[in-house]
Amino acid sequence: MADFQAHIKQAKKNLKNLSEASLKINDSWDWQVTISYYVAVHLMNARLADKLNLHYKTHKDVKIALYNSSLPCKVPDDIYTAYVSLENLSRRARYLCHEDSTMSNETGFYTYDRHLKKALLKLDILLNYFAKEYNITFEKCAIDCLDIKSQIMTNFFYKQVLKAG
Repeated sequence: MADFQAHIKQAKKNLKNLSEASLKINDSWDWQVTISYYVAVHLMNARLADKLNLHYKTHKDVKIALYNSSLPCKVPDDIYTAYVSLENLSRRARYLCHEDSTMSNETGFYTYDRHLKKALLKLDILLNYFAKEYNITFEKCAIDCLDIKSQIMTNFFYKQVLKAG
């Protein structure tokens, strides 16, 4: 199974892919949200590998371990909430369901730039936590999403890509 460094390496690769997707096919909000979530998945799995040498196979098991106050891999509540929010936004992007599971799913719920903004804000929280907790540096990512232009984030910045036409 992958160790701490392998998960961090994959998270960084996914961050690079997120930026590339944003700049090359910037209206792919659903894919960008999903990539954001998988950056977080690898960060959390890195923590589990580091703290307890755990290698979970399901998202549910990861969340249980991260929230279990009796385990040293538990994360602070705001970090856990950011991770779960990202998971819910990714579910919306992948399955066209509302990120709030109590909402009716009779119609398709699409993913737009405002959802990417939410995902990036949550991912920024996670990246900042991991940077501080593990003394890791993450490359700042250019994102072509007008909704983040006025946002102050450590790991993302707005970069407009002019379309030929």
